[in-house]
Amino acid sequence: MSEQMCAKRIPGTNTGDFNEITNRLTSRDFDILEALEKYKIMTAGMLEAQFFPSRHQAGARLLTLFELGLLDRWRSPESKAYRYVLGWRGQHIRAAIKGEKPPRKQDAIFQAQHRFLSQHRAHTEGVNAFFCRLYYSARNRSDVKVKEWSDLDLGVLSIKPDGTGEVSWQDGQTLRFWLEHDRGTETLKYLARKITSYNDKVRRYVDRRDTVLLFELSSQRRLRNFLPVATDTWKSCMAEWENPSLIVGISIATQNERTFTRPEEFPDAFNDRRWQILGWSGTYNLTELPTLAAEMRNPNRPA
Repeated sequence: MSEQMCAKRIPGTNTGDFNEITNRLTSRDFDILEALEKYKIMTAGMLEAQFFPSRHQAGARLLTLFELGLLDRWRSPESKAYRYVLGWRGQHIRAAIKGEKPPRKQDAIFQAQHRFLSQHRAHTEGVNAFFCRLYYSARNRSDVKVKEWSDLDLGVLSIKPDGTGEVSWQDGQTLRFWLEHDRGTETLKYLARKITSYNDKVRRYVDRRDTVLLFELSSQRRLRNFLPVATDTWKSCMAEWENPSLIVGISIATQNERTFTRPEEFPDAFNDRRWQILGWSGTYNLTELPTLAAEMRNPNRPA
C-alpha cells in the first residue's frame, strides 16, 4: 500500500526489534528488499522507476528503510545520488523469507560496503539502469509491460548475459532479449565473439530462437568501430543461403542514461530510434524489433 503524499513521514527507529521492523513494512517494502538482493546496488532514481509514482515518495520511504537499518546508503564525492544496498537487517529479512541462515553482522556490513566500493559497480549500475529506463518509460503506459526472466540453461554453453528481459505490447507483440552492457574495457574482437556463442545457443535450443541479442555500447566511436567487426562475425555464423538464427541490435547509452541521472529528460525507451540491426539498414526502436526480427527470420523474404 503506497503512502499518501500528504501523510507525515514517521521516522524509523533502528532498535533491532523484529516486531517493530516487520510491523512497519509494506508489501512494496518487501519487493524493494528483494530487488536490492537481485540488483546488488541501486540509486533512489532506479528504485523510483520500479516502485514509486514520484521522487518525493521514493526519497521519503527509502529514508525510513535506511533509518530502520534495512538499507545502507552512501554517495561518492563526485555524485550527489545515494547508492542503496541491503543493510544487515535487510539481509536478515531476506534470509528469513528464504529459510536460510542469516549472515553475521560483520559479514553483512562487509558485503554492503563491498558492493559500494567494488570495481565492478559501474557495470552493475549500467545494467540496472538499462532495465530501470524500461520500467520508467512503461510505468505510465497501459500498452506495454516489462519483466525480467531467468534463463537457467545458459550455463550449458557458458553464456552469461548481463541481463535477460521481456517486453510485451497490448497488440500481442513480444520481445525477448539478452543484454550485453559494454563499458569499453574489452577488445572489439572479444566482444564480437559473444555473437558466435549466442548464435550457437539459438541454433541448439529451438525455444530461444525468438530471443534478440542487444549490445549497449559506451560511445559513438565505440559503435562505429564495433559495427564492422560485429557484422563480419555475425555473417560468418551462417551460410549464404541461410536466414539468420540470431538477430543482433546495437546502440549506445549516454553517461546520464548509464547512471540513471535526470530520467525525466530521457527519450521514451520504446519509441526512441537508436538500435542498429546487423544485416539490416536504418535505425529502429524496441517497438519495431519484434516485427523486424520475424521478417529477417522469414525464409520466404526477398533476398
